[in-house]
Amino acid sequence: MPVIAYQSFNANSSTTHGLASMWQQPLTRAAARRVAGAGHQALVLPSLDSEFTLPVEGPAHLRPIQAQAGAPTQVAFGTQIALIYQNIFRAIGTMPDLLVCGELDVSNADFAGLRQSSGLLANVTGNAKACQCFTAFAQAGVAGQIKLLAEGLGFVIYSINGLSVLFVHVPNAIATNAAKVRDFYAQLNNHLVTIGSGPIDLVIGDTNQSSSNFTQNALPQGFANAHTSTVVSPFDNWNVKQGGTNSAGSKMFDVAVYNTTTINLEAGPVYLSQSSGAVTVTDHCGLAVKVSRKVG
Repeated sequence: MPVIAYQSFNANSSTTHGLASMWQQPLTRAAARRVAGAGHQALVLPSLDSEFTLPVEGPAHLRPIQAQAGAPTQVAFGTQIALIYQNIFRAIGTMPDLLVCGELDVSNADFAGLRQSSGLLANVTGNAKACQCFTAFAQAGVAGQIKLLAEGLGFVIYSINGLSVLFVHVPNAIATNAAKVRDFYAQLNNHLVTIGSGPIDLVIGDTNQSSSNFTQNALPQGFANAHTSTVVSPFDNWNVKQGGTNSAGSKMFDVAVYNTTTINLEAGPVYLSQSSGAVTVTDHCGLAVKVSRKVG
């Protein structure tokens, strides 16, 4: 029963994929203004920069959320990733087996430290533009069960324990066009079937559209949205309820949609804020689900 997570960062279209491409981007600043203005506070768990997947005991510290400031550093982004593991462990009871981060390229020298976290293997896929990259983090113990099936503009597909998981950052050019999005998913599903790895079991990521049911409706019959509430309560915030996962907290850009004919939703989705370490480093909430293959 793998735990699968996704976190979208906020990078620009630069062909240089370093810290500068992700630092103080307009939508990240907008998210920071919103949460600071609303008085949001982060429940910051203890974590280790050198070993993300090691559960760390200790209470959460309640801290006011701040905006990025000063020169760009790897630490803020590394803390967000480290805390994804700690928060999901506390929420679900298991560390993520596979975490994909959109708009992040850890092959760049600026992120060398993120590649050195013990217990994790990193794989980068994507486009020349920083905003179209994906980095996958896999626990070393399960890396042998994970296989890259396909990659392209706006997506990467991995197999984990025989499940085909489609991680998306749907291109803005098609994101709100229902017909084009249906074709996007249909082509990917047909490719998986052709190579013997289909159909799609789970779609998770940044869909770049506002309706929580848009992705479910763009997929074949039998898919369901893992999040059925109209409210998002980030697990790592204190007493926060909002209507979405984007910078304004009003639109459901980030979703998990699963194939009810092939898998069971065992836990989640667990949503995390843009500010797990009390510094807003992105414009999107992260999320995680635990799923299992249906038997029979």
